[in-house]
Amino acid sequence: MQTWRVLNRTVLLDASPWLRVSCEHVHLPNGHEIPDFYRVEMPEWAQVFAVDEHQRVMMIEQYKHGPGVMSLELPAGYLDAGEDPATAARRELLEETGLEASAWRYLGRYFVDGNRGCGTAHIFLALGARQVIAPQREASELIEQHWLTLVEVRTAWLGGRITNLGTLGAVGLALAVLEDTP
Repeated sequence: MQTWRVLNRTVLLDASPWLRVSCEHVHLPNGHEIPDFYRVEMPEWAQVFAVDEHQRVMMIEQYKHGPGVMSLELPAGYLDAGEDPATAARRELLEETGLEASAWRYLGRYFVDGNRGCGTAHIFLALGARQVIAPQREASELIEQHWLTLVEVRTAWLGGRITNLGTLGAVGLALAVLEDTP
């Protein structure tokens, strides 16, 4: 299948590296044109489903100002310019929680909104997580850490306690991988 061709792009807002909004005039392979297709570009990030030797998962809880709620999530953070997703995942896990892991598995790259863009997540499963230092958080990261059993994570996932869609997908993927691993 052919991709759409951008005939013209107008940047409406450029708050790089955090947000860029553009209006594109696009030409579809069937000849149809959309003169006002809006795209939202945001940085990529890494999320980590970290499991310790006791089969507990490190979850963090923090206030998210966009929706104005406390949110139960996985340790995560934006990739620095030119940074490899695996490096970012290790860095974010260490900074936010003080944890390192002995085994890492890349679970994939996923977009948030297929129509607008809105960022891409790189999901990692980290096994053998252990505390090596105190967290080294940024001033804006007011985080509470929670070790949850796999059953508690599944209950939070199915019960609506996890309301961030990116975390919801990453948790579901990680649980499925763990359940499928002999």
